[in-house]
Amino acid sequence: MAIDPKLYELDRIDDAFHGQPPPHGFEWWYFDAIFDNGYSMVTSWHIGEMETANLEYRLIVFSIYDPDGKKTDAGVEFPASAVFASTETCDVKMGDNHLHGEFPRHEIHFRSGDMGADLIFENLTQGIRPPPDGVMHFGREPDKYLGWAIAQPRARVTGKLILAGEEILVNGVGYHDHNWGKVSLQELLEHWYWGRLFLPNHTVIYAVGRMPESLGYEKMAMLIAIKGEKLLQWSSHINAEPSGLEVDELTGTKYPRKLVLKMDDSRINGEVILRLRKLIESPEPPRASEGHGYFRFLSDCDVKLDVDGEKIEVEMPLVHE
Repeated sequence: MAIDPKLYELDRIDDAFHGQPPPHGFEWWYFDAIFDNGYSMVTSWHIGEMETANLEYRLIVFSIYDPDGKKTDAGVEFPASAVFASTETCDVKMGDNHLHGEFPRHEIHFRSGDMGADLIFENLTQGIRPPPDGVMHFGREPDKYLGWAIAQPRARVTGKLILAGEEILVNGVGYHDHNWGKVSLQELLEHWYWGRLFLPNHTVIYAVGRMPESLGYEKMAMLIAIKGEKLLQWSSHINAEPSGLEVDELTGTKYPRKLVLKMDDSRINGEVILRLRKLIESPEPPRASEGHGYFRFLSDCDVKLDVDGEKIEVEMPLVHE
């Protein structure tokens, strides 16, 4: 079934600060990029912490990976008095750090000691979110919901990274989304897999997992396909088949060495096979002993898809969760 892309179009206010009420109110802005010179970066800017229900929580996490995979990161907390976030557009200041923009351009300016970045993200696709306002409800009494705005499903990224005080000019491709809500992820999801594929003429974003027993072990699935600049399809016709499970020593959490994503939608079908090359982020204390954890993987990806009648067969590296 064809969709109306206009129903999914992002408004500037969708990427603004929503101001979530207690308890478990949270919000973050997320960016990542992979550069032509082998470097990559990930950053998230947080207001409110879902796990502790601490609404005073203000944090920037910034990670830079060199071509060999060595990670340099910073986690900087701020008092609420040092933070500004606009309720009209994406404009967030934490100390001297600044994140701002709206379609088709966002900027990030960050410094911590001798590391930092000045980056420009320019849209290569439209911004999207679930209609009508990006919010997905999972319970009404009490109200449990999660908001998701994908302001930049695919973006050209230029600027500079700073490592050990030295500037590194970069050019590459990236992604930016924004989440807010009033629910702990552990209440909402037992596990999930998330990632996106930057294909020659298409961008594919997926999220698939399972809700916990309290929500009936229901499946959670989103499959998003963008052709060129415009949204082509948003559906739930995707399944994940993990295998070769390994156990993380700190958490006891299992993660797959192989993941097969099977897509069976009228406009996008086929499979994507992910084979783990390297675990690039895993849970650390103090949360490592809580029986759950966040993992980021670097995998070798084998894509065999038919997207709106176009056959795509490519092999590529993929960073995913």
